[in-house]
Amino acid sequence: MKQKLQDDLKLAMKGGDKLRVMTLRGALTEITRLEKDVRRPVSDDEVVQILKRERARRDEAIEFARKGARQDLVEQNQTEAQILDGYLPAALGSEEIMPAIRAQMSAGISQIGPIMKALRDQFGARLDGKIASDLVKQALAAKA
Repeated sequence: MKQKLQDDLKLAMKGGDKLRVMTLRGALTEITRLEKDVRRPVSDDEVVQILKRERARRDEAIEFARKGARQDLVEQNQTEAQILDGYLPAALGSEEIMPAIRAQMSAGISQIGPIMKALRDQFGARLDGKIASDLVKQALAAKA
């Protein structure tokens, strides 16, 4: 996955796509920083986590830009978010998560933390934590 990002960065540089270059460089910088911290090459799951974090930063920046009435920054961050979305795996929908939640609950687990850990172990980077958390809370409330 890191290699794909590097290859796409080279293409963007040759094509003169400055926004894509800036976005990919930022993501690759974070990947390199993590590699130096852990002193080994990063896994694809770790790369996806970094890309999700970068995507979340764009969402936050969009909100601040809207509050500041800076339409130019809103558009720039939306474009960067779309670029990052192209590298993220498709997030799981609730119809795929709910059976796993039910299975955990039928196994006797009735707390959010252990269920969320099991979901992360099962689905890895494809799991959207916010959606999963909301679904777990709904399922636990319905059971109670």
